[in-house]
Amino acid sequence: MATLTNKGIFYTEELSSGIRAAQVLGLTATAFFCGKTYSQSFSTTPALLQAPAPLLARQWKTMFDSDKALSPAVVALGSSIFTFLASREPISSRHFVLYTTSATLLLTCIPYTFIVGEPINQKLEKKAKDLSSASLTDAAAEAGVAQEETVHQLVDRWATMNLGRTLLTAIAAIAATWAAVDRLEVVPAAARLAGGADRMG
Repeated sequence: MATLTNKGIFYTEELSSGIRAAQVLGLTATAFFCGKTYSQSFSTTPALLQAPAPLLARQWKTMFDSDKALSPAVVALGSSIFTFLASREPISSRHFVLYTTSATLLLTCIPYTFIVGEPINQKLEKKAKDLSSASLTDAAAEAGVAQEETVHQLVDRWATMNLGRTLLTAIAAIAATWAAVDRLEVVPAAARLAGGADRMG
């Protein structure tokens, strides 16, 4: 569709409903994942850290378990959609680069979590198991444990690691949004739009 202005003809590419739906689904999934990880680190974790070690370990384990299947599914969905959208674009185009960047950044969350986060996850899962029989309000449950190996320090480190996933998905969402809205082009004003009464001369 084209619209004539005093500076030129501005037009946007008409996309099918299926492509629009794919864009919306991919962007929604990516933004959801970004918001979820941000909330976990900036809102949920500070509240959890107020709890005694046994309760903190159990609460973190509950949050972690609920996230185990969801995160890979969202990453797979978003990266698959952006890969598909990139495949429709010329390799040399900006849209191809943006969608490919989004898909790559989402997929990067998987090795990032495994390499950086898994050691912390394993320690916290062991803590949750070891403290499962302790009183949830026992503030001295970790007496004698090195400060850097306490549940509180490990959860704090986990939240910092989790911010890396927030950053990756935020950039992915921005790149994909840019690709979705960047369909505006300019044609010199000399190229007139023939339509309606203009066709009558």
